[in-house]
Amino acid sequence: MQERFLQTGKSLDGIAIAVSLACVLHCLLLPLLIILFPILGSALLADESFHALLLVLIIPTSAVALYLGCREHGEGLVIWLGVLGLAILGLAAMLGIEGLGILGEKALTGVGGTLLATAHVMNFRRCRARRCEEQAACATADAVA
Repeated sequence: MQERFLQTGKSLDGIAIAVSLACVLHCLLLPLLIILFPILGSALLADESFHALLLVLIIPTSAVALYLGCREHGEGLVIWLGVLGLAILGLAAMLGIEGLGILGEKALTGVGGTLLATAHVMNFRRCRARRCEEQAACATADAVA
């Protein structure tokens, strides 16, 4: 049963990293795409609701993945880094372009997304390292017995 939770946490880290990457790509590439294809200016991807949709996906996925990982490896820095990234992303979404300006919103979103993605990568690596340590300990115990 615990192995299933660990696998779920690993999968959620991957999903959260992919969604964070989608957010960063959206922020970086959308202005270029709007210039090349003006019809996108009125599409869902250019709408502020896209940020809200990403947050709806990012928050629960990240919370569960980071919680499961921290339960396994016990390093609180990972979860605090993730919480900080989520808070910054939430702040950028709440204040939006109106409160921060276009560059401010992009910068804050980029910082939050980078912190969150870093937390997920750290989480994934620490969980993997812990599993490797456990497998090595089990192999050593089997070899001694």
